[in-house]
Amino acid sequence: MNFLVDITMSTQTTAYDTVPYTGHALAQAHPDRLATIAMLFGMKPADITRARVLELGCGDGLNLTSVALNLPEAECVGIDLAAAGILKGQERARVLGLKNLELRQLDIMDVGESLGRFDFIIAHGIYSWVPEKVRDKLLAICKQNLGENGVAYVSYNTYPGGHMRDMAREMMRFHVSEFNDPQQRVTQARSLIKFIIDAGTEPDLYRMVLQKELDRITQFADSSLFHDDLSEYNGPVYFYQFAEHAGRHGLKYLSEAHFFEIQTGIFPARVVEVLNRISDSAIAKEQYLDFLKCRRFRQTLLCHDDQPLDDDPRPEKVNSFYIASPTRPADANARLDSREQLTFAGPKNSSLQTDNPLIKVAISALGKAWPRAIHFQELLAQARGSCERGSSFATATADDDARTLGELLLRAYAGGIVEFSLVPPQLVTSASEKPMVSALARLQSLEGTEVVNLRHFNLRVEDSLTRRLLQLLDGSRDRDALLGDLVSMMRSGAAAVETDNGRITNSAEEVRDFLAAELEKRLAELAEMGLLVA
Repeated sequence: MNFLVDITMSTQTTAYDTVPYTGHALAQAHPDRLATIAMLFGMKPADITRARVLELGCGDGLNLTSVALNLPEAECVGIDLAAAGILKGQERARVLGLKNLELRQLDIMDVGESLGRFDFIIAHGIYSWVPEKVRDKLLAICKQNLGENGVAYVSYNTYPGGHMRDMAREMMRFHVSEFNDPQQRVTQARSLIKFIIDAGTEPDLYRMVLQKELDRITQFADSSLFHDDLSEYNGPVYFYQFAEHAGRHGLKYLSEAHFFEIQTGIFPARVVEVLNRISDSAIAKEQYLDFLKCRRFRQTLLCHDDQPLDDDPRPEKVNSFYIASPTRPADANARLDSREQLTFAGPKNSSLQTDNPLIKVAISALGKAWPRAIHFQELLAQARGSCERGSSFATATADDDARTLGELLLRAYAGGIVEFSLVPPQLVTSASEKPMVSALARLQSLEGTEVVNLRHFNLRVEDSLTRRLLQLLDGSRDRDALLGDLVSMMRSGAAAVETDNGRITNSAEEVRDFLAAELEKRLAELAEMGLLVA
C-alpha cells in the first residue's frame, strides 16, 4: 500500500476552517472495538490488521493516524470538507512516514461507489449536526460502501435528554446572534447561562437543569462549544427514529460502541422485569432504556440488515479475546486460593466481588499485567496452575473452568471492569535499556499537552518535564544519554525544577540530582499510561 496524498484543495471555506476542531482518538470507534462487539453478537468481521477503514468527517485525521500507525497493514481513508484539518493531518502523516493513510478533502454528498467498500466505517459527530439530506447520505454511504461483514459506527444526539440541551442551546443561539467573532460567541454563550442561573433568588428545578448544562459547556473546549451547541444544525432524534432511518437504508442495529450502555443490570430487578414485559422488541427496549436514563447521546453500531445476529453474547466467545484490566484487590495481602470473599477495585469506581479462587487469581493477574492484555487461554492456564498448586482448592475440569471464567469476564466486560480485544496493543509494562514511546505521542508532545497512547486513548500530560522526556524517547538513548539531554534542556533555560523544599533552582548539581531521581519514576508512569512501545 502506498497512498498518494491528494493536495488539490477546494477554495470553499467552512466553519471548521475558521475555528479548527482539535482531533481526538476515538477508542470506542477503533476497529478492534467494533470487531470485538461484532464477534460477541455472532458476526465474523474482517481481520482488523488488514482491514479497510473509512472515517467520514475525519477532521485533522488524528483518530485514523493512530489506527494507521498501530495497524500498518490496514488501509485507512479519511474525508472531510474542511481543508485546514486535512492539510494538518496530511503533514502529520508525512512526518510520521505513514503510507497506509489517505486524507482527502471531499464533501460527503460526493462520496460514491468508486471510493470502494470498507470493513469499518466511522461517522463521529456528523449525523445530528448536518441537514436532513446529509444525514440521509451518511447512512446511504454506510450501506453502499460497507463490506458484507462490515460494521458502521454512527454517533448522534438523542431525546429525551436532548430536550434539556436544546433549551440551553436555543437561548444561547438567540443571545449570540449579534456577535460575529467566534470567541465572543463562545464567551457570551457561557455568560448568558451563568447570568440566568445567578438571577434566581433561590434554587429551583429550572436553574438546577441550567447548572448542569453550564457545567457541561464549561468543560467543553471553545471549539467544541462553537461547533456543537452554537452550530446552525444540532438535531437530536429518538433512538427508534434513528433505527427506522437506518432500516430504510438496509441497515440494522447491532449494539452500542460501549457494551455496558446496553445493559439493564444497573436498575433494580423489579425495573428490569417490567422492562422485559413491556416489549419483546430489542429496539423498543433500547428506547425505554433511553427514557429511564434520560439519554442524550448514542454511539451506535450498524450492520447490513441480512446479517444474522445472536440475541445475546455467549460466554464461549470470550475464549477468542485478549483481556486487560487495571483491577486491584482491596486487600493486597488476601489469600487468592481461599474461599473468602474478596473485592477488586476497577476503573471509574467499579468493583467486582468473588469467593472463587480461580476468578481471584485471574483478576489479580490482569491487574499485575496492566496495561498489557492477556489472552483468555493464557489467563485460564495461569489461574488453573495457581489453583492446582494451592492446598485449599482443587480446580474443576478445564471446560468447567473455562466456562466459569468466560461467564465472569463477560459480566465484567458488561460492567466496564475489563476490556476485550482481538489484537492487543504492542506496548511494554517496563522501560527497556533504550526506551521508546510511539512516534505519534512524541510528535504530539511538541504541539501541546494531549497525546494518544498505544491503547488509542487520549491522555493529558500537563507536566513539562514529562513532555520533554517524551520527546527524547525515540529508542536511541540509554539512561545516561536521557539524563544528559534532560540536564542540558534544563540548563538551557527550557525549564526549571522545583526541589523537595519547594525552591525553584537552575543549579546544575541540583538539577542533575533531581532528574536522576525522577527519571525511573517518570518512565514507570509512562509505562503505566500505555505509552512505551514494545
